[in-house]
Amino acid sequence: MRNLKKVLALVLALVMSLSLVTIANAADFSDNADIDYSEAVDVMVAAGIIDGVGNNSFDPNGTLTREQAAKLITYMLLGENSEKLGVEGTSFNDVAATRWSAPAIEYCASLGIIDGAGDGNFYPAGKLTGFAFAKMLLTALGYDSQIEKFVGAGWTIPVATIGMEVGLDSGLGRAFGNAEISRQEAAQMALNAIKAPLVQYPNKGNSVSVNGVVVDFTSQQYEYITTTIARQQTISDQKLSNSDDYTIEFGEKYLPKLELRRETDAFGRPAYTWAYDKKEIGNYLDDTDLVAEFTTKVTGKDLYDAITKNVMEHLYGDVVTVTIDGEDNHAKNSAVFTEDDITRTGTDTLGATEKGVLTQVFVRNVNNNDKTLYDVDIVIINTYLAIASEDYDSKNGEVDLDVYGLHNKESKSSLEFIKDETKDTTATVEDENMDVSDVKENDMFLVTVAAGKVQTMVAPEVVADATIDSFKKGKDVTVEGKTYEYADTAKYDEEVLKQYSNTNLKDTTYNVILVNANLKL
Repeated sequence: MRNLKKVLALVLALVMSLSLVTIANAADFSDNADIDYSEAVDVMVAAGIIDGVGNNSFDPNGTLTREQAAKLITYMLLGENSEKLGVEGTSFNDVAATRWSAPAIEYCASLGIIDGAGDGNFYPAGKLTGFAFAKMLLTALGYDSQIEKFVGAGWTIPVATIGMEVGLDSGLGRAFGNAEISRQEAAQMALNAIKAPLVQYPNKGNSVSVNGVVVDFTSQQYEYITTTIARQQTISDQKLSNSDDYTIEFGEKYLPKLELRRETDAFGRPAYTWAYDKKEIGNYLDDTDLVAEFTTKVTGKDLYDAITKNVMEHLYGDVVTVTIDGEDNHAKNSAVFTEDDITRTGTDTLGATEKGVLTQVFVRNVNNNDKTLYDVDIVIINTYLAIASEDYDSKNGEVDLDVYGLHNKESKSSLEFIKDETKDTTATVEDENMDVSDVKENDMFLVTVAAGKVQTMVAPEVVADATIDSFKKGKDVTVEGKTYEYADTAKYDEEVLKQYSNTNLKDTTYNVILVNANLKL
């Protein structure tokens, strides 16, 4: 194990966002760091619905134009067949039949998805607002613009109301409105629409004449389109209340190659996997049922308060599942605790949690014989410092990392990683699991582990060659006037520190390694 001289590794105990587990075939753009809605962009690009803008760039914050929106929705409805569309003329004065977007504009206009500006023009290069794009998506889902009053004065109110009911705003950093919508926000709203159920209006347009009086049988209330065929549920298995009928989501009808599978990730958290044409796009955290998150030590009372008394009294199977770095067996990891430790008066620290350790609590409703019970998962994830012990081995397609504060309880061929601040171990990362081709010896990383392997590794924020103003072992370090808190998996070479006192600590410099508050692991 390598010497940690002149490396003072402390982790800033701030909220971490371990949202991204693994990415298999996700798009790799040069501006990925600027993409906030990576899941939506990954899926939209993999399905061919939206592309980059050239030069290996996605331009996530670029504004979506009206013609780009028409093209996007046309591909959502027709897929690759949208390329076969052609027009001899158009409905708008400013859209030539030879314009690249003319077929999509005409197609959407024929379905009532888009309208002109009222002056005979469409303004294809004009910017699009969130309200306008939401209206387009709702119409594609089957909502009738006339019946739902998506036209005329005050049209934005029903669009916003139904849009939020459908969930078009899910995951957005801001509610859609009159502001221009960006390309990545459009991707997120489109993904939300793909997961939304389709609607129809029974007997729409039917009427009869009785003694000269027209009686209109048109239904003014939409209903969900349903099926009884379970195998068609490739996006959602949602059923109507008090019925065995499944709703049909947009993606299930129009994007049959797209599949959403719900599962558990390596850490034990609820997650899901997107795939297109049987090729995995990526695995993502499902935080729908996330009720609490901690990055400091957690007591039985903290968890009891987060879960609530009612849930604790109605546990499904009378158990709470606790997972630490992917391990839920107390015999293998003694820090794993049970529901008996979660009490209203519990003051003991649970799960070996401390500053810098992420604890997430998930509570899910489970209907059991008309009685509501709750499935509770508590997931604890540690972040460790790792240093590459070699350059990337191109022959074997791997790199070895020295990981600190981690113990391998099994053999090298059967890995079982458990947190142990007194131990260090070696972990091998294969390039089939993540891109390590650029790793050089002595490169530093923050890693998480589960299922006997490194799950995530990212380069840390480093305060390089820092002068230490003060150092309190196990508490904090002050670097050039700024104080950073010590984290549970922090590591430093104690033999080196013994050589220094408060008076001569400033005679050398250290690298202080931080976990960024917005880091996505």
